[in-house]
Amino acid sequence: MRILLALLAVAALAAGAYVLVLRDTVGPAGQVGSLTLVGDSLNVGTDPYLRDELDGWTIDAHDRVGRQTWEGVEELRRLRASLAPVVVVSLGTNDGDGTEGAFRDYVAEAIGIVGPRRCLLWATVVRAGAPRDGFNAVLEDARADHSNVRLVDWASLVEREPGTLALDTVHGTPEGYARRAEETATAVRRCPAA
Repeated sequence: MRILLALLAVAALAAGAYVLVLRDTVGPAGQVGSLTLVGDSLNVGTDPYLRDELDGWTIDAHDRVGRQTWEGVEELRRLRASLAPVVVVSLGTNDGDGTEGAFRDYVAEAIGIVGPRRCLLWATVVRAGAPRDGFNAVLEDARADHSNVRLVDWASLVEREPGTLALDTVHGTPEGYARRAEETATAVRRCPAA
């Protein structure tokens, strides 16, 4: 009988250790989930690092190099019924100067497509080595007006950590994409929908 009790105790300890290890590998709250990526080349560059950061998550990527915001919103519209609980957007970098008004309309449409039950993460915009202040102000307004909209502050990250931006002053370095993925993963895990 003592041997049986000892074996049961060892099995219980092993099971408990397995649960602790599993919890640490899938995130601070032990959750895994799914997300949809819709964006431009910055999402393309971030994607492999994000998959490492969110190991075990289902990531459905719909990114295209050179994509403008209106094209990304069309993609969101096409995917509407199959969007994951978390939607990660990287759009605005390829839009023309002086198009902040149109960008505001597209952001509003994207918020409507995603709906209030999903979490929408949008990366702030950098081009030519500097934040696109007008575009980022639109995103700040969207975050202020909608509780399910969160920002991944790429613009601040680039300013704080100079090695994150590639020589073309638009894309990330490998280290930059890795840091962008870390920030995105942190924001994903904080989403109520995650």
